Amino acid sequence: MSAGATNPDRLVVVVHGVGDPQPGETLSLFTRSLAEDERPLHESQLTLWLNEKPDRPEQVKTFPAHVRKLQLKNESVELVEGFWGDLSQVQRGFLGIIFGLFQILFGLRYVAYVAADQPGVGAFWLKRLGLISSRILHGPVMAVTFYLAVLSFAVVVTQVMWPESYTGIVWTQVVLAACAAVAIFAAQTGAKVTRSRVVQRFWFWVCITTAFVTGLMLIKFLFVDTRELYGQYTNAVHPGLIWYCRVLVVLLGLLWFVETLVVIAMAVCWLIARMQPGVNRRALNLAFLLPALAVGIWGQALPMLWVAAREGIGKTVKLDKFQAIFDEAIPMLGIQFVMFIAISIVAMFIVIRYLQQRSVITAEAFAAGERVPRLIVHPVQQLALAVCTLIGVSLVMSISIVENMGGSWHDFAMGRLMAESNKYAVAVIVPLGGTILFLLPRMRGVFDIVLDVVNHFYFRATNLKDWLDDDDEFDIRETTFESGALFFSRREQIIGRVKRILTHYRDEFSHRPELVLVSHSQGTVDVAEALNDPELEWLGNSFAKVSLVTMGSPITHLYQHYFGHLYPPLSDRFWKPLHQRLDRWVNIFRIDDYVGLDIDFGHLPANEADRDAMQQNHAPGQIERHFTHCSNHPVGPRGHSRYWSDAEVLQILREQIFAPQSDSRTRAA
Repeated sequence: MSAGATNPDRLVVVVHGVGDPQPGETLSLFTRSLAEDERPLHESQLTLWLNEKPDRPEQVKTFPAHVRKLQLKNESVELVEGFWGDLSQVQRGFLGIIFGLFQILFGLRYVAYVAADQPGVGAFWLKRLGLISSRILHGPVMAVTFYLAVLSFAVVVTQVMWPESYTGIVWTQVVLAACAAVAIFAAQTGAKVTRSRVVQRFWFWVCITTAFVTGLMLIKFLFVDTRELYGQYTNAVHPGLIWYCRVLVVLLGLLWFVETLVVIAMAVCWLIARMQPGVNRRALNLAFLLPALAVGIWGQALPMLWVAAREGIGKTVKLDKFQAIFDEAIPMLGIQFVMFIAISIVAMFIVIRYLQQRSVITAEAFAAGERVPRLIVHPVQQLALAVCTLIGVSLVMSISIVENMGGSWHDFAMGRLMAESNKYAVAVIVPLGGTILFLLPRMRGVFDIVLDVVNHFYFRATNLKDWLDDDDEFDIRETTFESGALFFSRREQIIGRVKRILTHYRDEFSHRPELVLVSHSQGTVDVAEALNDPELEWLGNSFAKVSLVTMGSPITHLYQHYFGHLYPPLSDRFWKPLHQRLDRWVNIFRIDDYVGLDIDFGHLPANEADRDAMQQNHAPGQIERHFTHCSNHPVGPRGHSRYWSDAEVLQILREQIFAPQSDSRTRAA
């Protein structure tokens, strides 16, 4: 049969994983890796444009499925790529990394919410408080910070152009009105160009902050004695625009105080939830630590930005009263800086241990039970995060209470320690920022992996309007719509593309070829869930044999480990459709892969003889599942990427999947 034949012996669906490959890139790499060295690669290429919603022809939205038709030994193979890189929200370049980092910080709330979605009062309130923490942080805290930045910029500009103009009564009102107009325009524009509800909520709070400052301006201008405002000044109240900056700084401090109260309440609920029998404690740990981590990162980043702005403004214009505003604020930067150092030391220790173990581990040692340290949320790192969170929140609370009672944090030893830490933080802000910028491109793989998990758990609570509109983000049918239910839209889009490709070939072929799905990293989870979908019950009648190849799969190492309440053991009845449709499951992994190692297949029989014995030992009908031949295949330590061109991986594929004798094996009718 020629390479361009319409009825191939084997259909191979290739689903990429972590990263941002171009359409067709993974397929081309994998195709040429399969070619034999001694024989040229005879292939034909084409691109299928498939409708994402075939049941809605009026909504024309297509995606490309690149195809390669080639001859391998004595059989013809058609390979098609299940591409989803455009749905992963990952972008190339340095700006893409920055954008991805913000997406992670804004998206951790989704992972925490799903992790806390477990039975018990403690888990329920942990889930709710995590959502409240995120909404405070990404709503009023960010909005007040944004407005304070706009107002500070206006103060500096007016001081440069017209010295001391910021103290004038009329000029203050003019500048405040201009800042309000800028903020409202930015909010209206930003709300229109984004579809993220988190970002839209941020712009909503920008409008609320604008209304607050504008109302305060009118009250002071119309009802407060101007002699009191602009006559005798004190150290606490500064004139003109500086006074409004001071109000926003105090408001920002109050919001951080409320945020710390929420984190403390989350810690209490976390401890209560862990005592509930039958809960997944690892998931509960994430449900508490991820929101706390987001608070810690923003609590470090925002004060550092303000300190940098203060130092920069001080070198541009002389505004002592403006700079004093931030000196009087709670020393958040010093607290966060100490916590950052402690967490960084622990992280460096874990990475060093990982690299040391990676350099000496062998396949024999792995088979004997030796493992490289876990990099993704290592237990020691979890403990460090929890301890630093509780200490940092307690310090902020203590200092806030002292300030509110009329005291000063300078009068206490811990306050003076934080003040000293503040000085060191200011001293290292420039080299630390440069180091972070230098390391960001080298941490691209880490960001991609974390962002894949965030996108996997990205959800929206459905409502009637979402179902009626059924926009690009949704594909909610009447049979599956449930108001208020969580709809994992990005995950469903990826799974929908895999199902759409399989449906296309079901209708295209007039015979029953063998089907092989080869996937990597996050793609392995999406393919497994697609095969487990009840809608694919026709799969066994359309293909003679169905095989699944997973490479570097996080199914066990990540999802079953941390989200066991959502991803039960593979022997659970939850996965029954998957095992009914699958004849063979080959899992390939590197022994130092920090994302995916061996898959725990549970008590599933490993070979045909064991399956026959199990069937004979049970009464007819007692075993309903079609048992899958499952096998793990470790390869040498080379990390998580470049599986598609790994010679050792390809050799296993040739032996397990593309061997000539596999032609004769077909699914029993």
